[in-house]
Amino acid sequence: MKYVKIEDEEYIQEVYALTVHKTVTDFPSDEMVIRRIVRAIQKAIEEDVPEFCRENHMETMNSVRYIRGDKINDNLRNLVVSDEMLLISFKRNSWDGRMLIDTENRISYTITTEQNLIAIPKKKNRMCPHFLQSILAVENGDLEGRYVQQALFPMEQFEDEVLEEDYSKIVAGVLDANSGYHHYVVSYTFDKSTLTEVKLVLLDRGFNTVSELDVSEFIKPDYALLTAEAPDSADHTEEPTKSAKGLVAIKSGIRPALVELEDEKQA
Repeated sequence: MKYVKIEDEEYIQEVYALTVHKTVTDFPSDEMVIRRIVRAIQKAIEEDVPEFCRENHMETMNSVRYIRGDKINDNLRNLVVSDEMLLISFKRNSWDGRMLIDTENRISYTITTEQNLIAIPKKKNRMCPHFLQSILAVENGDLEGRYVQQALFPMEQFEDEVLEEDYSKIVAGVLDANSGYHHYVVSYTFDKSTLTEVKLVLLDRGFNTVSELDVSEFIKPDYALLTAEAPDSADHTEEPTKSAKGLVAIKSGIRPALVELEDEKQA
């Protein structure tokens, strides 16, 4: 089944030609939009979640696994949304999701960890489609991955009509299945409270990679760490004698380790 209107075929071919061999300057949306998306993710991981943990410390912190996604979505609303960039909501049981829509360039985005993106197509025997399965089937159904051997996702598990119906529920009338949009997954990795990598990944409906673009260069560095002065060992050839009192003083300055966040359970 083909979702693209005849009059959009020239546009689709143009987008496909751009996405097959992308360079760092070929962004699907305006560069500033991409920078703001990266900033939304980084702010959540490196500022908002640690602040939440400090201000809401409890005996157990099991809820923290969900806070990261909520903070990212808050930042998307505050930093990215504009007249041309919409943020729409959709539900999966008790879970609230968000999708960015670039109406000017006809591109949509969802955000997830790289670990979660890898896990999604590995889960079998789903009772209903994963939201990315439905989005990719409709918006990227005309694309084909660079190395297609066997579909990672058991696509035969759901009929096209089921996927299209689910897609209609996700976009809630904001988009039409025939509107010629393409979908990018913004995948990221992090280590505790540090964002380490962000990529824009274009997938076909079988979760095969069509192209990916590393935008980690937009991660704002921690200038406090970069400008910290390293101890000058050249002038200190001998280690001073340490008293027991000195050792106690050193121990009192050790900071407790931050809680390592778990990945979301949306796979």
